Amino acid sequence: MKYKDVLRNSLYLDEELQDYFNEMSKKGWRLDFVGYYYRFIKDEHVYKYQIDYTPISSEYQDILKEMGYHEVRNLFDDFRVLENENVDAPDLNTEFVFDKNNKMKQFKKIHYFIYPILAYFLFWLGKIFIKDIVEIGKPVLYYEGFGSLLMGIVFIVLSFVLLFVTILNFSILYALKNDKDLKSLKKLNSIKDHLSILFYILLLISGVFYLLKSFITLDLKVIVYLLLTCIIGVVLSRIIKNNKYNSAIAAFVAIAICGLIFPQVQMDDSLFESSTVKTKITNYEKDIKDTTCTYPQLDVLIKKDKYKDEIFKYIIIKTEHDTRDNQNFEKAVNTKSNVSWDSNKTQYVHYEKAIQSFNKKGNTYDNGTYVIKVLKNRIINIRRKPLQSFHTDK
Repeated sequence: MKYKDVLRNSLYLDEELQDYFNEMSKKGWRLDFVGYYYRFIKDEHVYKYQIDYTPISSEYQDILKEMGYHEVRNLFDDFRVLENENVDAPDLNTEFVFDKNNKMKQFKKIHYFIYPILAYFLFWLGKIFIKDIVEIGKPVLYYEGFGSLLMGIVFIVLSFVLLFVTILNFSILYALKNDKDLKSLKKLNSIKDHLSILFYILLLISGVFYLLKSFITLDLKVIVYLLLTCIIGVVLSRIIKNNKYNSAIAAFVAIAICGLIFPQVQMDDSLFESSTVKTKITNYEKDIKDTTCTYPQLDVLIKKDKYKDEIFKYIIIKTEHDTRDNQNFEKAVNTKSNVSWDSNKTQYVHYEKAIQSFNKKGNTYDNGTYVIKVLKNRIINIRRKPLQSFHTDK
């Protein structure tokens, strides 16, 4: 079945919209859905359309049925679009006026009040993705790959788009209340509508990108999470019928169910892989007197030799930062006064300064807490001081 989706300015005059639907029917396109876009399906029969604001009652429904009118699927509750197979059917007693109150209802939807919260959440997510890049710099890109940077930029752009849509929406509400010119309002609303489309396109692209990235790096937990969410969503959308919000409800419930299940699934944090490196953390234990001490070792396999120098810089910067962070933690623990420790307050330094804290001997770099060995296509980072210790029963 052929169909076409048309993005139309939602700040319309009812008479213009009704004429538009009737003209599309004469061109062989039957109206199938009314929402933030209009969906038409190919149908050579010519239909008649009417826009109606009359309150629904059983008596009125019977009258409409007798006249041959039935309602087109509609996302909005404040007006109805009625269809009739008979183009000569009598018109409904609808006055074509710009009903300011009805238009204002469309711009007072609850999601416009949720948008600022969602925008803040997306901005926060974006900051998490680009945090290391901002604090450490270029070497991060050669270690973690460009995926985190791209995802961070997309989330931040999405947050600003959503915030701008919200500002435009409330601007239109204010203008409607103060009887501003409809022509200028339509221009504002057209920008808002197109930005909304941009938001959903970017959201879709970022979701597809993240799924592909998970397949490439074999992040099975993410893959299973996304696929299971889709499956549950599709099943629920089939179960929840006779509800125009069934898709949204199904998606929300699916995400909620998977969100509750997957935190219980154990992830192997000792493994990491990007397009440039593959790493593994191995914990070695030693018994010293009555205490078992743990010494973690990071093994970094370098996939692309041309990035080796930048990957080495990243490891030096990160190790120097972790060394100072551990020292600050030990200082806070060993101090009798109430000294607080916050890892976020330990700032990264640039490579030229970080490397000065290491003593070099051949291909080995030692700062007293960590020893870094640089091999042909591997870099090994060994912790000399124990990560944790506990007493053993003997």
